[in-house]
Amino acid sequence: MFLIEIAPETASLIKIVWWIGLIVALIVTVIDVHLLLRVIFAAKKIDGLAARTLTAAGGIAGNTAALKNLTATNQVAAALIANAGPIVTVAAAIDAKLTAVSAHFGGGKD
Repeated sequence: MFLIEIAPETASLIKIVWWIGLIVALIVTVIDVHLLLRVIFAAKKIDGLAARTLTAAGGIAGNTAALKNLTATNQVAAALIANAGPIVTVAAAIDAKLTAVSAHFGGGKD
């Protein structure tokens, strides 16, 4: 082992530099702990919001599940509209006949 003799003034300077280094390291550690705590609290808040979002997303998925059936509904509606044409024609003919009968018996359409 090597022994090095250090002058008392140099030893005092080394102690001062050592204490300054320890104080700086302590300050940096305190700042790091503060920032780490902020990150942890933000992560917990994000986790809570994500849980609420997941619940809402499940509800949205359940409420919109019936939308896949709209294609079949639209096809049925198109068929109903196509079949309504003849019904309108027959209803117009019935209306014309009722108007003629009403006029024949002296009544009129209001």
